[in-house]
Amino acid sequence: MSALTVSLSSIALAYEIELDNGSYSWNRWSDRPSQSLPSDVGKAAFDKAMDPTHVAFEHVGLDMTGTLTVDQDGPERLFELLGRVDALADAYPTVPLFGYVSSRQGDATVLLARVEKSPKGCGRLFQIELRRDAKGLPLAGKLHPSLGLSSAVATKSGLRLGLTKGEVKAVLGWPHHEEPDSLRYGATCKVFLSREEVLARGYPEKYVRKGQLIYRTIIITFTDGLADSIFVKHRITWD
Repeated sequence: MSALTVSLSSIALAYEIELDNGSYSWNRWSDRPSQSLPSDVGKAAFDKAMDPTHVAFEHVGLDMTGTLTVDQDGPERLFELLGRVDALADAYPTVPLFGYVSSRQGDATVLLARVEKSPKGCGRLFQIELRRDAKGLPLAGKLHPSLGLSSAVATKSGLRLGLTKGEVKAVLGWPHHEEPDSLRYGATCKVFLSREEVLARGYPEKYVRKGQLIYRTIIITFTDGLADSIFVKHRITWD
């Protein structure tokens, strides 16, 4: 099952470092208590997971010089780099999913992106999944072929397809959860965005006072010891 699908179905199984009133805790799953972390360990893990370079996907577009940044770019930037397409029909119509597959010879790289809807149509990408190919993907036959996509796509922090577990850990630090075929990282905290930022996202001014919950999820899966998918989500909840 696609990491995109798993992440939307529930966040109850999240593995994350939580920052709350200056204290850090490690939340592993919903039916186990959180584990408090020493401030230095917690801060290091939280900052590593929240590093903004993890959400910037580089080497996108025909000349491979474009960047797609989660929580900054909207669908128009996606369309500019990979081609204008209709949203794919899946189980989550309120958060449109767009899908592409490389049309470069010998390259089967897939990129899936979801857009957060906002009250005034200012939606931004809130998650991107990069896959080695479309194998096992239910919507594989409906992906848009694009010359703007290739296996060269990587995050600014250095996450790319084909890395070993050791190489991923060198970028992301100790895993918040590890299985034989996956590494999971996450971070969450409450913030108060500026009035300008709240309005730019299409939300009313009342949210400046209420604050927002931000959570980051990164999931890397492996086949034969090499990364075959990279899933990055950075989402803001408003209520």
